[in-house]
Amino acid sequence: MSFEVDDFLPTNPDLPTYGLNIAFAWPLPENLRKAYEKLYKELSYFGDNVYVYPYEKTHTTVMTLVNFKNHQNPSNEEIQKIKKIIPAIISIVSEVLLRERIKPFKINIGSPILSKRAAYLPISNPTGEIFLLRKKVAQILEKKLSLKVEYNKDFIHSTIMRFYKIPSDTKKFINKFESIAKDNQIGSATINELLLTSETMPYMRNGEKIHVFSL
Repeated sequence: MSFEVDDFLPTNPDLPTYGLNIAFAWPLPENLRKAYEKLYKELSYFGDNVYVYPYEKTHTTVMTLVNFKNHQNPSNEEIQKIKKIIPAIISIVSEVLLRERIKPFKINIGSPILSKRAAYLPISNPTGEIFLLRKKVAQILEKKLSLKVEYNKDFIHSTIMRFYKIPSDTKKFINKFESIAKDNQIGSATINELLLTSETMPYMRNGEKIHVFSL
């Protein structure tokens, strides 16, 4: 596997940005905290090669409504223009949740998986609420607000690690990661709310819970 250094963290981690997301588990549910903090401690073995998300920064993005990468060092005018669509987003998401009768749902979080750019926790949602919301909400937002909604059609995940630099011995890195991964399955939780969040620093390392959608 050939790893890739992150675009922001090594050079400009605190870059001002502005994005909007629908998310949940920011941070992970409290009942998973102990398991995640154990994983965090073990991944810290990799030192300054990687950025490992602290528990407080963990989150799962359901869909990206306004990508922060398109709004770096935004002007106040740019931010205010984006904020004007927030009431409409809240109304649309609320209507879909009500119409589809979305109730609190269960998620299962497996062992971390390594990719060339990051490591992430795979998440399953056996009753299918997340994929349903992605499809229904995105269709309406794209039609009514002309938003370019972004989401993964195939899986749900929570990114937990990114690369500051390429490890000098990638084979050793992979072997150690796999050793850590097999001993760290995070667990299950019930999600009782979705969030509309702003992203004022890359990867939701800073931002605001603009609205809470209670399920």
